[in-house]
Amino acid sequence: MIKKKVILADSDELYLQNLSNYLMEKAPQLELITFTRADKLIHFLEAESPVNMLVIDEAMLTPQILKLEMSITRIVLSTSMDQVEGFSVVKKYQKSESLLNEILLKYAEDTGGIEAIQGKSNTKIASFYSPAGGCEKTTLALALAAAASYAGQKVLYLNLEEIDSLQEVLPATPGNLSEIFLALKTKGMNVGIKLSGGVGKASVGGFYYLSGVESISEHNEVSEKEMEKLIDSIRLLSGYDMVILDLSSAFSAKNLRLMELSDVVFCPILFEENSMAKMRRLAREADFHDRYHSLFGKMRLLVNRSRTGGIPREMQNDEVFRQYECVTVIADMPAMGNYGKIIGNEAMLRQMMNPLLQITAAL
Repeated sequence: MIKKKVILADSDELYLQNLSNYLMEKAPQLELITFTRADKLIHFLEAESPVNMLVIDEAMLTPQILKLEMSITRIVLSTSMDQVEGFSVVKKYQKSESLLNEILLKYAEDTGGIEAIQGKSNTKIASFYSPAGGCEKTTLALALAAAASYAGQKVLYLNLEEIDSLQEVLPATPGNLSEIFLALKTKGMNVGIKLSGGVGKASVGGFYYLSGVESISEHNEVSEKEMEKLIDSIRLLSGYDMVILDLSSAFSAKNLRLMELSDVVFCPILFEENSMAKMRRLAREADFHDRYHSLFGKMRLLVNRSRTGGIPREMQNDEVFRQYECVTVIADMPAMGNYGKIIGNEAMLRQMMNPLLQITAAL
């Protein structure tokens, strides 16, 4: 990988040292050149040394630097957030992770490439799907997102249900799914860059997520091919260790394709008539359609709200459990009805989601 050369300029030596140390650790794709004096920076720039980015504190922006013609990405670290002609303005004092993300996104948007914002992780895609509603699929998907985040992974949660229930639970993000859907349809638009700039980070749980669509009808306008493009863009970005797709209960072409593109499909189930009947119906589809053989091989059952903490003996020989591997049984507990209580309980999540974490780690 060819490193991108970045000039960091700030007269505050301690701030510059701390920022440089963070970038060297977290962004190995960058090569740093630092300056604390404007005169030496000007001499370097006038020598036309090849660099990709200039990141400079607003106090060091002399008239001479402003007059220089530079065909590079120029970013001002600012406390005032006043606009500077020819420069992108970024808030100086913020979390180092957020600052790094903004710098990389500005460069990606400026150049139209994603090389600088790509990571090295081998992104795993885990889908949550159930043909029956009421299985607390979304709660379990959020639980895995938070558990993986607590375990040190960088996780993206995407709710792709036509009608999601999270808009009143998680704060709005800078972008939303409507913008991603538009990017998927726009020729020349880089979906990875759009996604990276639109996500937010959950204050409890620590995972990343994206707000839903502005109108539920937009889901009908997105094709199977465009969903495939979305997954390809996420994998190319390589910015996340795990991506969790929360799917609707529809047995649609889009959902089927998303599951086929996933590394594993977790299927919550309840010990009640409707849930079991629909899973049996789904299991029988493998006998009718060859296409579904590989897909159903990715499915893993999560028994939810078990009153005994296990699978009753009379259920163990049910065709559902013969067709699919059951990877965990989750006991019936009041906390499952509250997103906040679930994602905020690190100890409980680590224990409850450990089998799922082990499965995704082995993929």
